[in-house]
Amino acid sequence: MDVPGWDAPWLSSRSWGGGWCNNHRSCVYRKTSRRGSSNFMEKALAFTGILSNKSEENPDFFNWNRIKLRYCDGASFAGDSQDESSQIFYRGQRIWQVAMEEFMSLGMQKADQNLQNNLSSTCTNHMDPTSIQESLAPPSADPGGTWKACKFDHSQCNSSQIQFFQEFRNQMVLAVKSFSESEQNGVFINSCFAHCQSERQDTWFAQDSPQLNGKRVAEYVGDWYFDRSKHCESNSYSSRDLSFFKSLSGLSSVDRAHPQILSLVEDTVSISFKFDRNLVVFAAFPGAPGIGFVAPAEKMRSILLWIAVAVCSLGSVAAVIQSGSSDGFREPRDTETAISFLENESIASKASMVPLTLIQGADSKGAVCLDGTLPGYHLDRGFGSGANSWLIHLEGGGWCNNHSSCVYRKTTRRGSSRFMEKALNFTGILSNKPQENPGFFNWNRIKLRYCDGASFVGDSQDEGSQLFYRGQRIWQVAMEEFMSLGMQKADQALLSGCSAGGLASILHCDEFRELLPNSTKVKCLSDAGMFLDAVDVSGGHSLRNMFQGVVAVQKLGKDLSSTCTNHLDPTSCFFPQNLVSDIKTPTFLLNTAYDSWQIRQSLAPSSADPGRIWKACTSDISHCNSSQIQFFQEFRNQMVLVINSFSESDQNGVFINSCFAHCQSERQDTWFAQDSPQLNGKWFSNSS
Repeated sequence: MDVPGWDAPWLSSRSWGGGWCNNHRSCVYRKTSRRGSSNFMEKALAFTGILSNKSEENPDFFNWNRIKLRYCDGASFAGDSQDESSQIFYRGQRIWQVAMEEFMSLGMQKADQNLQNNLSSTCTNHMDPTSIQESLAPPSADPGGTWKACKFDHSQCNSSQIQFFQEFRNQMVLAVKSFSESEQNGVFINSCFAHCQSERQDTWFAQDSPQLNGKRVAEYVGDWYFDRSKHCESNSYSSRDLSFFKSLSGLSSVDRAHPQILSLVEDTVSISFKFDRNLVVFAAFPGAPGIGFVAPAEKMRSILLWIAVAVCSLGSVAAVIQSGSSDGFREPRDTETAISFLENESIASKASMVPLTLIQGADSKGAVCLDGTLPGYHLDRGFGSGANSWLIHLEGGGWCNNHSSCVYRKTTRRGSSRFMEKALNFTGILSNKPQENPGFFNWNRIKLRYCDGASFVGDSQDEGSQLFYRGQRIWQVAMEEFMSLGMQKADQALLSGCSAGGLASILHCDEFRELLPNSTKVKCLSDAGMFLDAVDVSGGHSLRNMFQGVVAVQKLGKDLSSTCTNHLDPTSCFFPQNLVSDIKTPTFLLNTAYDSWQIRQSLAPSSADPGRIWKACTSDISHCNSSQIQFFQEFRNQMVLVINSFSESDQNGVFINSCFAHCQSERQDTWFAQDSPQLNGKWFSNSS
């Protein structure tokens, strides 16, 4: 909640998002996520779009009291029942009621104006991607995959598919016809292939936001509320429109429009956004307090206006599988979000939730996250024959490569333990089930959280911005903590990591070996950590440019391997291809030859492909032409070449497959399942 004053009219907005649970199993799972429990909700959110407190971003509502009511009932704030045996509370209607009572007690009962953001104003979309992907052409209705390319990129649709969508558009227009005839209502229906946009700054009100008749959606909504002018607009289908306005209407479920948007908080806020949010408690489900957000705002005119906005929808699981990303590359986003989202969406009736532990006293040694908070980890104790074996898994999540992206990162779980989940579901290599993780299920399994932005390497500080680049110190205090918990007596120990964590496992492998007695069997595993210094589609070096920024902003030169820096520049020594051959400890490389993250963010990022020639290909390799396939093949050849000398050592292991994927050890479906990828009849887990 952002509170500018108490002496004015109110704007109260109701918007629903986050999908639904539609059976017992999915509702049980939902209890273990922020969509079903406030235990897992973020402790602060960035307010953008219709929630922004900046006049240049939100001209009509910037100084209203703005509330975001969190969604945790699974039925659009409608239910009022309970499953006694499973202790599942379907109490959406009660949440709505107590929230309204709370807001009234805070001053809304004195509002001069009150916008109920329900169905009273509709900014919706003829070509809503959620409806298309989940209602019109879901996988269950398209087993042959005929609609796959079309529903994710409408430029790939044939004429009959376009006609089918046009009929859906006609149904949409017809459905709102009588509603729009009332002079008190407003409608904004565009022809974009998008979903849920009022909270995103780039689509709500920005210089290049899509427009109808010269006006952006924020202007139309303002016109509607303040009765300034006509506020019913619609247009015809346009294939060029890719991201427009989805609504104040709350007609949304699961966002498939932008597959790279993995977290609403992390992807909709500009990296320069200043957080100033405080926590308030509103309602309950299941048995835990619901959460809202309060942010003091500047003084306003003599009006008190409120918005209560529920969470907008998340990105699609299917799209996330294909689209890892990284903080600081172009937008504040991260690769590991995709991993944890996929894990958490692996709906399990008996989720193994492992609590977060903060390392007490770490701050006295300067071992802190970017924002100065304590680092943390999740430990699931071993048992039986594995009680004296230890697996340390380093979390990934991209990097920050300049001042602004590091400042932003402080406001996410990648830079502050304030925003880390209080418990995680352990799957894949971290699972405690023998049928899911036969080699390591009964080991002591630890996930060390990543909050320094440089793969646990840096040791510097930005005094002016109070940014702490202390990855190396976090590594050291974490190892001390694990040693004190019993790792110093380990019979076996494995250091693993995924993505940026996979790079970290390479950077710290020999250090890990030196920590433990000679009698301990020590090895390392890097999953999706082989980031190559490759040429992009424009002939540039996009990933090198990014790594150069990481090395510069965190002053990593002194912290990298001297064996490497004695003959190469520091940036080159952040690339694992220049490090793996010098590792003395037995190491296993798990990677794909066509790493999906590197293809999208290193080989063909939008900065190197302004004409979007590669967009369809990088989203679905079945749409690549022969020259594009050849370009990827050359990348694959480079991958094989750089690990050639490494793989010749008898102590090392390599599993390089040809999947279009990224980060596979934490995902159950790729780590060890009936249909997991195999080489010579073996899964990854068998090979390692």
